[in-house]
Amino acid sequence: MLHIAMICNLGMSTSMLIEKMKTYAAEKGIEADIDALPFQRIDDQVAKTDILLLGPQVRHLYKKYTTEYGDRIPVIQIMDMQQYALLKAGEIFDTAYEEYERADKKQE
Repeated sequence: MLHIAMICNLGMSTSMLIEKMKTYAAEKGIEADIDALPFQRIDDQVAKTDILLLGPQVRHLYKKYTTEYGDRIPVIQIMDMQQYALLKAGEIFDTAYEEYERADKKQE
């Protein structure tokens, strides 16, 4: 199962996005566990996270997270601001999943 964690500030838009992403992943036949959490709680999820998506409002954490977790989380991305605002779940998912597949092939 693919584990995706989304880091955001308040979580209102993110919760709607998560539901759309779960539906999109299921339609593609991908079993995915997608959760939102505040940036203070990422340490609790690192071990099981395959993809870490940062909301545009917390983009300043990207460098910190890639430095701290880049060796343990295959994909760390900042979600595109327009895609995030418009809840373009499929586009966000596809971008992250394509990078995940590339990272997975490198490990083989």
